[in-house]
Amino acid sequence: MLLDIRAEGRKLGTLPMIPLAAMAVFLVTVVLAAVAGRTLVGALDDPARTVQGFTPIGEGFQAVYFGQAGMVVLGVLAVGGEFASGGLRTSLLAVPSRGRFLMVKALVVALLAGTVALVTVPSAFIATQIGLGEHGLDGAEFPTVDVVAPMAGAILYWTLLALLAAGATIWARNTVTPLVVLVSLVLALSHFLSMATDLADLSPDRAGSLLFMADHESALGLSAFQGAMVMVAWVVAVWLAATERFVRRDA
Repeated sequence: MLLDIRAEGRKLGTLPMIPLAAMAVFLVTVVLAAVAGRTLVGALDDPARTVQGFTPIGEGFQAVYFGQAGMVVLGVLAVGGEFASGGLRTSLLAVPSRGRFLMVKALVVALLAGTVALVTVPSAFIATQIGLGEHGLDGAEFPTVDVVAPMAGAILYWTLLALLAAGATIWARNTVTPLVVLVSLVLALSHFLSMATDLADLSPDRAGSLLFMADHESALGLSAFQGAMVMVAWVVAVWLAATERFVRRDA
């Protein structure tokens, strides 16, 4: 299994779009976080204006939303290349067991997404605090449970989001469908659905956001743990459906 994981990791490393996508996620998220923090300073310094619900910690984790579409793209690209290039048959010759093949895929995507999240989320949080200036946290306040717990939750959220995108790509056997559906979901669709029904809080992105947005209250009363379990259930369901379809169909 370890050899398979190494081989899959090396294969991903040869795809130019993977490091480019990872770098884009990092740069876009961190730059937008700094800009958002700096932009908010004007409102915070104006005594005639009130910024409802502002906390430097909450604002720091708003940056997670800036990069979530990028994590969807990363998850899709990590598994979609073989369907687009026709390299799937060659990969299955190296790992004939389709169940094992998908398990390796899932582990490598999780490692890739987790690494990108581990680097980007804290960097974006710090960039936000720098942008906020005197309204932000100082360095001594970072290693507290109020920061560390949602930080870990945000990293997990991004990792699960990439896994969800990867599983949807394997199920669809193309890159366009999961990109359109999931990017639309995380950018706007789930928000509009929440205006129509409280059940929108069971969507993977809204449920998962409870992991890092402590001030966000679920309309269904979900806790952060329950939100995580809902998102995990989505990921497991998509991968089970993808596995069932992948095992039964020809490469």
